[in-house]
Amino acid sequence: MVKHVSAEQVEIARNVDLLDYLQRKGEPLKKEGSYYRHQKHDSLVIKDQMYAWNSRDEKGAGVINFAKMFYGMSFPEAVQDLNRQGYRMKTVEQEKPKQPYQYSYQYEVNDKTEVKDYLTKERKIHPKIVEWLYQKDLIAQDKLGNVIFKWKQQGDIVGADRQGTTPMKDGRMFKKIDKNSHGSAGFSIDIGKPNSIYFFESPIDALSYWSIKKEKLQNTRLVSMSGLKRQTMIDEMKRMGKENHTIRHITFCTDNDRAGREFANKYHRLMNKNISAIDLSKQKDWNEELKKNYEEKKIRNKVIQTYRS
Repeated sequence: MVKHVSAEQVEIARNVDLLDYLQRKGEPLKKEGSYYRHQKHDSLVIKDQMYAWNSRDEKGAGVINFAKMFYGMSFPEAVQDLNRQGYRMKTVEQEKPKQPYQYSYQYEVNDKTEVKDYLTKERKIHPKIVEWLYQKDLIAQDKLGNVIFKWKQQGDIVGADRQGTTPMKDGRMFKKIDKNSHGSAGFSIDIGKPNSIYFFESPIDALSYWSIKKEKLQNTRLVSMSGLKRQTMIDEMKRMGKENHTIRHITFCTDNDRAGREFANKYHRLMNKNISAIDLSKQKDWNEELKKNYEEKKIRNKVIQTYRS
């Protein structure tokens, strides 16, 4: 086991280009706009010297930190590994200030057919919820037929998720967060005057949960973190306070997989147990549970009709 490395070795390691390091390691990366996505771990994205593995709530900067996180190396092991191959050094560029988010209404279309069909027929979201979202200008259809989930704060649109309504050529569904969206904001819905807050991994899961529990949810804010984002959770709780809403209850409704359970358990443990709870779907996520409930209801109705006839 490597125990000691020199200051010179550390300096060389710190300046290794992260993308070159991963490509020479044989990691399958695909360029998507300004960043690269790992093809085996599709929630892991790389941009410049930064990385985010959203499903595991891991994010950071620098190739040494990445090697420790992804390959399980110690600091000396990572430094030594980064000194071995003569990796390309990162280029030092002046950081450009991030442009403020600007929502472009010209990309919306008046036609709502594809979005409504996708949400109600494919995802089984309750039709009245979809109509309400349109009335509140929280969703729209763009020129490509995608659903736009608008992130609104105090009436301003600060970002957006876009969700495809038909599969792409490779069979996957298009998903994207608009460029320059507020980094720690997310799609949110207020039901009444909120004094509780529920956290989800996607807008679809939040809407699915509302569809299942629509008779029970009152004075509640549903928030999508667009993944498992600690900062989104923290900032949304702060926003409740700034808007003069007292938080009386927090519920984690993440996916029922390893990453979702770990995230929910971790932050539930850190909070006052009297105000914090975990509510996980019996299926993989809340949309899967909604669709299962829908199919079971269809079968029950068919049995009842057969009995009556």
